[in-house]
Amino acid sequence: MNMIETVNVQKRYQVGEGVIRAVDGIDLTVPVGEFLCISGRSGSGKSTLLSLLAGLEGPTDGEVLLLGEHMERMDERQRSRFRREHIGFVFQSYNLLPQFCAWENVALPLEIRGVPLKERRQRAMEVLELVGLKSHAGHRPTELSGGQQQRIGIARAIITRPDLVFADEPTGNLDTRTGQEIMELLRRIFRQWGTTFLLVSHDEDMRLYTDREIRLRDGKIDKIYLREEERE
Repeated sequence: MNMIETVNVQKRYQVGEGVIRAVDGIDLTVPVGEFLCISGRSGSGKSTLLSLLAGLEGPTDGEVLLLGEHMERMDERQRSRFRREHIGFVFQSYNLLPQFCAWENVALPLEIRGVPLKERRQRAMEVLELVGLKSHAGHRPTELSGGQQQRIGIARAIITRPDLVFADEPTGNLDTRTGQEIMELLRRIFRQWGTTFLLVSHDEDMRLYTDREIRLRDGKIDKIYLREEERE
């Protein structure tokens, strides 16, 4: 089974008397375990496509299937439940809660699921060790560097062992060296677990960590590259 399939997926927005075709008829298949980079200039439709694939919003037309399930046929409650069960997110801005320490931020997805406190803490410590920050479990976000905050965000994304992880500009707020460390960490963990990983970025270096790059232009697929192919 493929992890993601889209059929002529479209997203249009009415702006005044005009229509913006943010995503304009994309057919896409992502096998289980693939690392995929969706790239393109600002306004190319990449972030909108990610939102459609993750079920954060519904398409205007077309089909979006995750693990064979039609996301466009679900209501918001069903999509939310599906995301909790199958999807993890890594954000550019980390999205950590400042009032919580590191392990509490990491454990939030488990709290939402109703997992008891003792088990939440134990599992949070396990993934914090995996990302190299077990010793910082009691630190609040303001006491952590940007790279450390992003590692906390990664730990939070993977604590439920999701089938699929979406990352939106995961290194956008990091310096080059820290960004490389974060991407190597993601690749190591997800290869080990067989996790499907889809990242959206305008950073050309992100293609070095993925199996395939899909470049968008004006809401359409412009070019597709395999990792070993030469880019222009």
